[in-house]
Amino acid sequence: MRINILALKIILISFISLSVVNAENKNELSIGIAIGTGVMENVKGMHTPVTGNPGTNVKGLVLDDDSLNTIYSLSIDYNKYLKDNLYLNSGISFARHYTVDTNITFDGGYNSEFPDIHFRGLALELGPSYRINNISNFTPYIGLNASSFLGFQSDTNYATTSGVYGVGGAETFVKCFGLTPNVGFFINSGFFKGYGFSIENLILACDNDHNRSMTEGYKADFNILQYRFDYRINF
Repeated sequence: MRINILALKIILISFISLSVVNAENKNELSIGIAIGTGVMENVKGMHTPVTGNPGTNVKGLVLDDDSLNTIYSLSIDYNKYLKDNLYLNSGISFARHYTVDTNITFDGGYNSEFPDIHFRGLALELGPSYRINNISNFTPYIGLNASSFLGFQSDTNYATTSGVYGVGGAETFVKCFGLTPNVGFFINSGFFKGYGFSIENLILACDNDHNRSMTEGYKADFNILQYRFDYRINF
């Protein structure tokens, strides 16, 4: 937990400090919007006994439909020119992700319903970006960011006393850390100068608080492919 907090502080301090650096004419602000598709996998947490897996212990489960999709992700990035074709990217985005109604299979074979859940929160990114030599009026680039996602999960109700399982309930805190490789291009001249497109792969390991019958928290891996359109402003 202390390591996660320290990593978050480093990302935040780096983002803030980079935002106030004296800019050169090759520096940029980028505003973007993305949608995406992916999976939530390797879910496990402390769980009460189920058929085929007795005892209260850490149980793994598999979602029959493990889809985890991005409804939208709104981003603002600052690209700091370093040298040659190398830039340093720092970004923040507000994103919403969701699963679908499906069933789950626990270790041991027991099946249960799993209502959909929604995630919302802030994603922070920091890392290098390398630009390939211009092709016509396009500038391709590749990058790799250290990433975090901090936010909340909806529909956590355990329904032991009232209500419907998986509907409502206190929101749970979500904290994820990982990497986001990306590849894309932007147009550097003409009528559409500044517009661009990128594909980014969010690869996150999450350690989240309570979720339904996993009242002591759970771990999961997020792997989402996002498709982002953006517009760059040079200054």
